[in-house]
Amino acid sequence: MKMTCIKKIALAALMALAANHIFALDQSAGVERYGLYIGSNDGGKSQERLLYAGTDAIAFQKIMTEIGGISKSNGILLLDPAKEDVDSAFEVISELMKKKQKDAKRSEFVFYYSGHSDENALLLGKTKYDYSSLKAAITNVPSDVHVVILDSCYSGNFIRTKGGQKQKPFLMDDSSVVKGHAYLSSSSSQESSQESDEIGSSFFTNAMITGLRGAADTSGDKKVTLNELYSYAFNETLSKTEKTADPQHPNYNITLVGSGDLVLSDVSASDCVLTLARELTGRVIVRDKNSKLVAEINKTTQLPIYLALEEGQYGVTVIGERSTLQGSFALSPKKTYAISPANLSPVARSETRSRGGEAEEEQPQTGEAETIGESDLLRMPIVFSIFCNEFYLAANKPISTKLSLALFRSHVYEANGVMAAGIGNETTILNGAQAAGIYNIAQDVNGAQAAGIFNFAKNDVNGAQVAGIFNYAQNVTGAQAAGIVNVANDVKYAQAAWISNVAKGSFTGAQGAWISNVTLGDFKGAQGAWLSNVTLGEFKGVQGSWLSNVARKDFTGLQAAWLSNVACGNVKGVQIGFFNFCKGNADFQLGLVNYSQNGIFEVAASYTTDQKIRLVLNSGNKHLYGIFGVLLNPEGFGKKALEQYGALVLGLGTRVELWKFNFDFAIMGNEVIFANEKSDKPHAEWFPSARIEAGFTPIPHLNVFAGFAMAFEFPGNRDAFIAHKRNMAIDAGSATIYPEFDFGVKFRLQ
Repeated sequence: MKMTCIKKIALAALMALAANHIFALDQSAGVERYGLYIGSNDGGKSQERLLYAGTDAIAFQKIMTEIGGISKSNGILLLDPAKEDVDSAFEVISELMKKKQKDAKRSEFVFYYSGHSDENALLLGKTKYDYSSLKAAITNVPSDVHVVILDSCYSGNFIRTKGGQKQKPFLMDDSSVVKGHAYLSSSSSQESSQESDEIGSSFFTNAMITGLRGAADTSGDKKVTLNELYSYAFNETLSKTEKTADPQHPNYNITLVGSGDLVLSDVSASDCVLTLARELTGRVIVRDKNSKLVAEINKTTQLPIYLALEEGQYGVTVIGERSTLQGSFALSPKKTYAISPANLSPVARSETRSRGGEAEEEQPQTGEAETIGESDLLRMPIVFSIFCNEFYLAANKPISTKLSLALFRSHVYEANGVMAAGIGNETTILNGAQAAGIYNIAQDVNGAQAAGIFNFAKNDVNGAQVAGIFNYAQNVTGAQAAGIVNVANDVKYAQAAWISNVAKGSFTGAQGAWISNVTLGDFKGAQGAWLSNVTLGEFKGVQGSWLSNVARKDFTGLQAAWLSNVACGNVKGVQIGFFNFCKGNADFQLGLVNYSQNGIFEVAASYTTDQKIRLVLNSGNKHLYGIFGVLLNPEGFGKKALEQYGALVLGLGTRVELWKFNFDFAIMGNEVIFANEKSDKPHAEWFPSARIEAGFTPIPHLNVFAGFAMAFEFPGNRDAFIAHKRNMAIDAGSATIYPEFDFGVKFRLQ
């Protein structure tokens, strides 16, 4: 996001209605809250690209907008920004606060960052933001309270920068007088912060969002305070990472004037609320209709827990000390749904015995691959059925197999080889290949899926998907090929489809489609389509199509289309097409009509010494611009103009500007259309020409000029000069040169 875009955001924010969500312990407190959310997957060349920093920032913005008191007009989201973008956002937030100071008793600023960092700075792609400068920039935001949440490696160093000291959390009471700062980090100064493919998020942000939804509310008042949130996030993050190679210990520095605790979310403000009844205890796992983890809570107290969720269908599993319960429910607006043992069904547990130990209960399946241990799998090298393989349910235990064959449908938990079925294959983990007449479904794919209709991978594909109709995967490292459409989030390598390819996240590689390619995130590589290519993020590479190419942001590389190329940012490279449009600055544009902020866009009219009228449009960069126009014989007006003389002019020019003077050089191809004696049908011939010009601009947008041109006649194009009246000719042996002068004016349209 460039500075101009941020200024537009500021303008929109200043014009928005001030009916914002006001927050503290009561609405009479008159609190105005603002937020800046940053997600940066790109940490630079030396860092591995993250998968979930951007989605974490989006999720955090969403929860703070819904129940965190930050209206959309008071929040800014930046994805993969540079340092200057962050500084511009600070300026916008500060200006917005100053505009609204008179209407609020207190202002609060929430800064959230998810991405890469080291011991000294945030790593923002090719730029860095050192902790001292960042802390100074945050402090300069004119709010009464600053809440900083950093989810990145070594982020504890931010807290220690410039003498920051850990303080005891402040006391809780009903006071709303709170001023100062609160810094929360996902790890200590020497620890890495981790993200998880299983939960599709970082451990710390996932804990923060779950806590804000209500899981951190220990008092039962449906409000989550800063103290409650930190305590919950610390315990959850540590418990999820303590068995990893680098356990995380979130840190804090809280220095606030006053004794009132800071409310960060209000569950009662949500349209849909789920209540976990007081008699319900155990590990509560809530998933949406797509089995995506929404919340995982260890409920140990006899107090009810209220969770703010979105409208929709959900499933719940409660793993208790002696039993496991499951159920499903629907949440609708303005209603509260209560989960208790009475509306859940028990799930049978199968018993296992460890070597040398006592019998213990096996934990139930919760729908994710990571809940299955090696001892939980029933290993069957070959699974065969004439109709359907349903051993997953029949054995009441997940199946692991190397070969699964079924006439109709094959269903196992883990396939470490080949699955083949006449109708479809279903598995959670695929390490090998699936082949089916209609469909293949897997959660994680390490290998290949091939189906007559569709392939579906809920999470990652490391390999290939080939389908007659469509393929879907969350993240693809490899290739997708479909007869109709491919859809994925992040893609690395290739997508090929007859109709279209869609990448909802970032893309690195190549997209090829007969109709269209669409990438909603950043793109690095090549797009090729007969109809159109569209990229909404930054583009580095090549776009080629017959109809049009569109790059929503900055473009680096080549855009080539028969009809049009559009870049809404800057073009560092070349645009080649009939029409080329660049909203920013363009390096080179080759076409009949070109537009860019730093380019030439003008019409010229002149009269030549051969008594012709020359009308042209010059457009493009001054170093290389396109020429498109006509050369007319005024004597032909009112008569058979084609018999007299008419020419279409196409060419390329370059310009040198000195003060108000300009000097141009151009080469052109001239297509002459006429009727000859042998045929009444129009006849066309072409001849080349070269031209130099000197011009002067006395006032803006008006230029007067004089030019000298030479047309070249060869034995093969002499018909072009049959009706071509010339006053001067130079015999050059096998060629004839026709010089001419012209004088005219140009009108600059930008």
